[in-house]
Amino acid sequence: MKLRTIFLFFLLFVITSAFTQTDSVYFIKVHFLYGSKPLKKHKADEHKYFGGLHGGHVTIEIDNMDYGFVPDGKFHVFAHKTLRNSTFIKKETNGAKRPYPEGTKFTTFIIPITNEQYEKLNQIHSNYCSSTPYDYAFIGMRCAAATQDILAQIAVVKKRKGAKNIITTFYPKKLRKRMFKLAHKNNYQIIYQEGRTTRKWEKD
Repeated sequence: MKLRTIFLFFLLFVITSAFTQTDSVYFIKVHFLYGSKPLKKHKADEHKYFGGLHGGHVTIEIDNMDYGFVPDGKFHVFAHKTLRNSTFIKKETNGAKRPYPEGTKFTTFIIPITNEQYEKLNQIHSNYCSSTPYDYAFIGMRCAAATQDILAQIAVVKKRKGAKNIITTFYPKKLRKRMFKLAHKNNYQIIYQEGRTTRKWEKD
């Protein structure tokens, strides 16, 4: 075999290896439902939701599966170490363009992650859905703090341990403000929908 042919084979091998070793890019969606309450003149035809203006919800979607932390059983004011009335739930989105129905106010952040982050996130969700790691409580972990915890484990946001995580992520708006800063810094895609006018919606 001629030297030139050997060199070409070697060059092709190097180029192919470089492409195959490059991390694949995956995307997660972090969905925020805004807190709200019925306007006075619509109290008869609008429901009250948990938390009111400081309520709402936040979940993480990956591979058309949406994961969220919710109470399960009697609601605790203070977190229990052993009696955990909580669960992580997952639901199929079937590629839906919006996470919540028309008429609700939400923001979705679309975030690229590496293959390593993707694998770790799937493992975390699998573990947490099998056995919840903490109780759901007013003074304790709720959906926002749980989402902060998971995103920190895959290095999307800064890690905040224990009480600091709970205090600084007491409800979804706290985390959402951080996500807006990250989105503007890293050029994440943002999807936004206004809520219906029969409710008063939380503002950013």
